[in-house]
Amino acid sequence: MAANISGRRAVVFLALVAVAATSLPVASQGVTKSEVDEACHESRHQLAEYRAARQEFVAADEAFHDALHEVDAIVAKQDRIRTSAEGHSEELSEVQTLIEEQAVQLYMMGGLSNPGVILSASSVDQFMTTTEFLTAAAVGGQRSMDDLIAIRNELGRFEEELAKTQQELEVAQSDAQAIRDRQQAAMEAEQETYAALQGECKSLLRQYEKQLAEEEARRRQREAGSVQVGSFICPFTPGRTTFRDTWGAPRSGGRTHKGTDMFAAWNEPMYAVADGRVYKRNYGLGGLAIWLLADNGVAYYYAHLNSFNVSERQRVSQGQTIGFNGDSGNAKGGAPHLHFEIHPGGRGSAAVNPYPTLVDACK
Repeated sequence: MAANISGRRAVVFLALVAVAATSLPVASQGVTKSEVDEACHESRHQLAEYRAARQEFVAADEAFHDALHEVDAIVAKQDRIRTSAEGHSEELSEVQTLIEEQAVQLYMMGGLSNPGVILSASSVDQFMTTTEFLTAAAVGGQRSMDDLIAIRNELGRFEEELAKTQQELEVAQSDAQAIRDRQQAAMEAEQETYAALQGECKSLLRQYEKQLAEEEARRRQREAGSVQVGSFICPFTPGRTTFRDTWGAPRSGGRTHKGTDMFAAWNEPMYAVADGRVYKRNYGLGGLAIWLLADNGVAYYYAHLNSFNVSERQRVSQGQTIGFNGDSGNAKGGAPHLHFEIHPGGRGSAAVNPYPTLVDACK
């Protein structure tokens, strides 16, 4: 009897073990390319179209960001020319005032036979062409005339450069818009071809692409010697930066804060949070700054650097050191920190609060 009871208990125990085993989560296995190809056999034509559309989108996206960079460069060039032109305009006004004063002095000294020439002269140009002034140039007017001619020549050159750069800007903006349209079309084609895939094919393909991306990120991560692995990493070494949520906080000029200020030691290395291409900046409130245009379409903005560790338009890997912490721009004199922004739709799109993402990656 006891033996029968023991036997029944053993059977029940084994049954419970079997049920428990089936209820436990099974360790996920990596998806292979052959599995994707098999699942997508009936959708192979749609799969080929999807992959072609994806490649076109990547190419168009990179071309679009290059076009935006070209537009930014031309705008910055225009600003420099305008600044120079404004400076020369001030000099021109000073020289014209000096010439008028010289004219009055000439009259007071009897150097002008007809005092009405000053009153009737409609401009400095008209006065300077009078015989009296040209004759009197030897007593001090020649220098003013030379200065005036030189400044006007420079102003004329600046005006020509501005007109030329304006044409360049219009062409660059037109090119950027055309590429943006191409990018939009490629994105829509990618989405449409992906939607046309069958359920299992779509599911396995998504897993496979994610798996490849993570494996590549880990490989590059190891090569770069960075401190964290993942699709997004902390811009600083975790544990070596302090920050809080200041999204929307008021700033000078009626602005609001559109990022997170991450405080760290002076010259603390900053890492590329994702794979992509970098564009350097050195003006405005951000001072030394970097736009990291990631391969995933997201744009990350780093501001107030002390120095760069990359060249313009350089391709970078996630975890690569791209710059060093500082206080450039309007942060001058304050605690060194990184102003960090996330623009999910790429540069030119609205920023989102980066704090939750940074907490996950840096804490």
